[in-house]
Amino acid sequence: MGRYFYKSEWEKEGQAVLGGEDAHHLGSVLRCLPGDKLELCDEVGNCRRAEIISISKEGVTCRLLETLPGNEPLVKVTLAFALLKGEKTELVLQKATELGVSCFVPFSSERSVTRLTEKKAQERALRWQKIVRQAAGQCRRALIPQVKEPCDWEALLALFPHYSRVIFCWEDERIHVLGRLLRGVAAGDNILLITGPEGGFSAVEAKAAQDSGARAVTLGTRILRAETAAVAAAALVLYEAGELGGKP
Repeated sequence: MGRYFYKSEWEKEGQAVLGGEDAHHLGSVLRCLPGDKLELCDEVGNCRRAEIISISKEGVTCRLLETLPGNEPLVKVTLAFALLKGEKTELVLQKATELGVSCFVPFSSERSVTRLTEKKAQERALRWQKIVRQAAGQCRRALIPQVKEPCDWEALLALFPHYSRVIFCWEDERIHVLGRLLRGVAAGDNILLITGPEGGFSAVEAKAAQDSGARAVTLGTRILRAETAAVAAAALVLYEAGELGGKP
């Protein structure tokens, strides 16, 4: 039983119609038939079990059945991670979506290897949103995380006041660890988690982040690859918040 996402405006009289790639996947790839069951979630996280009524060129019509329990994290984690080479950015998006990250902010910094033109950034953002949507369905999230268009370091710093906690993962930090900084985290908290590029952060960037209100933390004595650091840090934050079996 797969999970798919739809807009509430597609719902009428207890039915919803899926179109586009979802309809193609159900009808032509999975070769579903009327009577087959699936799960549908709307744009605000309301999820229902559903039954396929008909499959046509216009789309897949489903009857909405019982409501399903929600599973979205009560603590919202936004992962701001530096743009990475090749498919590494897509790996971070996919795995962090599975873990429970609510929003992504890709950015470029002083030592970033990957930089995008405005046009390319818009194109990548569309592809990244598709990857996140697929990952959210696969792991049965109730909501699709948002992927922001890539920004620069200064624009990222300007976002800090919008979060209850800003955590800055820095390879030169030696004392502070995530667990201590997340003591007292509670439902409704909005956390911004920042991980760096392949070349790491410069001392100037680290000072700017801390001057802007971020708390620097270490992820241990071993130097992690940028994509590993992003996924590991997201897992640690969500664990400490009680979303992966941990206790806040």
